[in-house]
Amino acid sequence: MWNLDLFRKDVHVSVLGSGSRGNASVVWSGDDAVLVDCGFSTREIERRMRQVGVPLSSLRGVLVTHEHGDHIGGAPALARQLGLPVHLTAAARRMSKFGPEVAVEIVQPGRAFSLGRLQIEPFRVPHDTVDTLGFVVGAGPHRVGFATDMGSIQRSVVEILKSCRAVLLEFNHDEHMLWSGDYPDFLKERVAGDRGHLSNRQGAELLSALTGSRVEHVLLGHLSGQNNEPRLALGAARQALRAQGAEEISLTVASQEGATKVIGLTD
Repeated sequence: MWNLDLFRKDVHVSVLGSGSRGNASVVWSGDDAVLVDCGFSTREIERRMRQVGVPLSSLRGVLVTHEHGDHIGGAPALARQLGLPVHLTAAARRMSKFGPEVAVEIVQPGRAFSLGRLQIEPFRVPHDTVDTLGFVVGAGPHRVGFATDMGSIQRSVVEILKSCRAVLLEFNHDEHMLWSGDYPDFLKERVAGDRGHLSNRQGAELLSALTGSRVEHVLLGHLSGQNNEPRLALGAARQALRAQGAEEISLTVASQEGATKVIGLTD
C-alpha cells in the first residue's frame, strides 16, 4: 500500500550508465535519492550524479538487482564511504563480497519498503543469476520501473510496469549482429536464452505490451557494445510505438558513457 501523503511529491530519474561495463540509475524526490545498481566507482557515481544535479549526500540506499559485477561492483566501496545500506536478496547477498562493515538489508520480491520519501517495490525477473530483481521506485502515482537483465517477457512483469510512468527496458542485442558476431556459441546461446537478455525485437514486444497504460517515458537500456547499435534499438522501439499508435511516448537511449537527460514526473 503506497503512502497517500506522498501523492503530491515530484519524482525524477536519470540513468547514469547502462551496459556491460557498468550500470547505475538514480531516482530522487526532494532531498531523498536512491541508486538502482552501482556498477561504477564512487568517484564516477559522484561525477555522473553531479551532471544531473544530485549530491551524493542525498542518497538513502543502494538497490541491487543481482550480483554481476557490472551491477554491484562499486556498491561495497560506496556503501562503506557513505554509510549507506545496500538492499538485495538473501541469495544475492551470499554470492556477493560485502564485509561486516557494510549494512546489508535483505529484500523480498513483492514486499515494499521505504527509503526517505521514496517507496520501493521489488519484483522478480528471469535472468541467469541466483535471484534477479527488478524494482519500482516512486512516490504516490509517480513510479519508475526498472526491468533489465531479463531473458524473456513475463506477464507479471508487464502488469507491474503498466503502473509506472517511466520505465527502463532492456534492448540488449540485435539478433542478426549477435548470431553473426564473434561471440563463442555458448555465449550467444546464453545471451539469447530465456534467462539471458532481451533482444531489440523482444524489447519492442515488451514496449508494445505497455502501450495504453500509464507509461509516458521509456529508457532503452543495457545495449550491447558489440551486438547492438543505438539506431537499431531506437528504430525497433519507434516501429513498435507507430504500430500501436502510441508515438507520444518519449524514447531515450541510455548509454555507457554518461547520464541520460533527467525525466521529471510531476502532477
